[in-house]
Amino acid sequence: MDFMQISLRDAPGKKSNVLRVLTMDEKVTDLREVSHFESSVFYNDRNHQAPWIKVKTADDEVGWVFAGALRPVQSDTLWLFQKRMQCYFGTSVTARRNRLVETGLRGDHIKSGEGLAAAYRESVALRDTIVHLLAHRVEPADAGFQPDFAWLQGVLPGYIFQFVAEGTQPYLFADFRIWREKSRRSSYDQDDAYFNTCFMVFPADSIESFFPAWKFQLSEYEAASQLGTGIHLKMLRQIESALSTGELFKPELVAMKESVLEDIVGKNINYWQPKELILSELHEIIPSGLSILDDRDRTALQARLTMFEDPEANGIRVNLRSGSYD
Repeated sequence: MDFMQISLRDAPGKKSNVLRVLTMDEKVTDLREVSHFESSVFYNDRNHQAPWIKVKTADDEVGWVFAGALRPVQSDTLWLFQKRMQCYFGTSVTARRNRLVETGLRGDHIKSGEGLAAAYRESVALRDTIVHLLAHRVEPADAGFQPDFAWLQGVLPGYIFQFVAEGTQPYLFADFRIWREKSRRSSYDQDDAYFNTCFMVFPADSIESFFPAWKFQLSEYEAASQLGTGIHLKMLRQIESALSTGELFKPELVAMKESVLEDIVGKNINYWQPKELILSELHEIIPSGLSILDDRDRTALQARLTMFEDPEANGIRVNLRSGSYD
């Protein structure tokens, strides 16, 4: 690998001991060991952020070099991206991600509904792993900077990078426009039905959020149920319709159904609409004849209907939209 003038150090980090300064035309061998943190190094009139990698010089001297100052001998635009992946998520997660991108999301694989379903589930599992690792990450004191996570936009195809928790935590949200486009390449109806349902769950821009269509967002952390607008019945009918095409996405659709019902009967749920509209929608849902509602569901819905007859006595807050709660 070629590099601009940079120090060879005995350990990763700017506070480690300098073994010597490498020359502009010197080549080093990547030993494929990456630091667990990035640093910010100023050169060429700007700050560069990157992890450190372990290298060996031509005379067998081993040390650590700032990866942002290196350039692969053979052109590889993803080299630094891969080093960042290993820095933040480790070699195992990086390998899983690469397998998914290189094989699981390849056109010939996702032409089958089963292949697309498997790739989608693996992408969700990877997203959850990545988000968990980022949320529990502690930057070492000698890193000395706030990481720039813009590179996360390229981590998982089909996901959008955004900050959450008042701009403090990076997160990846599914972009269902991309997934629906992939589903159209297969001959299955089941994947189309599932991703069309996801479009209904997130109608604003078809991008996943913490606030599905049956929620009214109150703040970054709070929401109220939209029971009474008809959205819960509409979603239950759509879920049933999607399930009628087959069981390929049954786990996801059943989980979606449970989320809709939880928004009706769950504890500590506040409601945006007035009692009259809420009762009206429940009087439609309970006798609707939906096969996805089992006896347990109907019992819970009937009990909730009774509680809505006198919400104040049952500790339920309704009509938040008025500003004075019933």
